[in-house]
Amino acid sequence: MNKNSKSRVCEECGGEVSSLPAVIEYEDQEIHLFDPVVCAPCLRTLCEKYSTTCVNCGGKIPPYSQVGVLKADNGGKQFVHMTPSCSTVGSAFHGFWGKGKLKHFVQIEAC
Repeated sequence: MNKNSKSRVCEECGGEVSSLPAVIEYEDQEIHLFDPVVCAPCLRTLCEKYSTTCVNCGGKIPPYSQVGVLKADNGGKQFVHMTPSCSTVGSAFHGFWGKGKLKHFVQIEAC
């Protein structure tokens, strides 16, 4: 059976998700989400609720996206898109933006 044709259940609302990835346009970005399994309306709600702002370009970083991580004052962190134009941190400091918090943060020490 084709992975995209199998019926699944949305982890947010419990509704049927008939195809993956969930695809929406949000803040001039096309969002494609395979995991977690959510329906398009729930993906939009998650984006509206949990997106953070890129400190480099000012655009939105949706949940379930890779992010570059910058150190901020008082031990805080700031986030940038992982694109060539936004990621001034390279790949030395990166993580995964989840539902309103940083997950899987990796800090690679320079040699």
